[in-house]
Amino acid sequence: MDTQIAELLGGERVLGASVKSNLDFARAIRRGLPAETAVQLAELILDLEPLRGDLGPWGNGPAAAVKESLLLGFVREALHRRKLGSGEEHPPPARLTPEQSDAVVRTARAMAKAIDVLGDRKKAAHWLTTPNRALGGEIPITLLDTSAGAHEVEAVLDRVEYGVYS
Repeated sequence: MDTQIAELLGGERVLGASVKSNLDFARAIRRGLPAETAVQLAELILDLEPLRGDLGPWGNGPAAAVKESLLLGFVREALHRRKLGSGEEHPPPARLTPEQSDAVVRTARAMAKAIDVLGDRKKAAHWLTTPNRALGGEIPITLLDTSAGAHEVEAVLDRVEYGVYS
């Protein structure tokens, strides 16, 4: 599943290295992932054309769910960096912080698990961005900002996988 997670983050092209194990992810997270990984993941979850410019109005649906997630902040930051020219005296770093990187990998891990359980990316993205009764009505993606929330999301996916609907 680690290679699937790496692909969700843009693969070797975006990551800048081959990431094939949890140890590779730990090292990449400590260095800080490229900010582009957050954009790649958001594009997959939102099923949008590549994000360009301002994120604009979010309305309802999956985009509104992601608006409440930590991932949106990282995407906005990455898009802002895209707009900045190289002429700035102190351009922002092109990498996420280790904490941001960890949250992006948690989100990618949940997306990969949802794809495995539900069968395809579209169903997985819908599941992650829809209120879930088993999570007390919370939207799964909004819980991925903490390891405890990610654990709960994965536990619900485990129950779905084994036919124990709650």
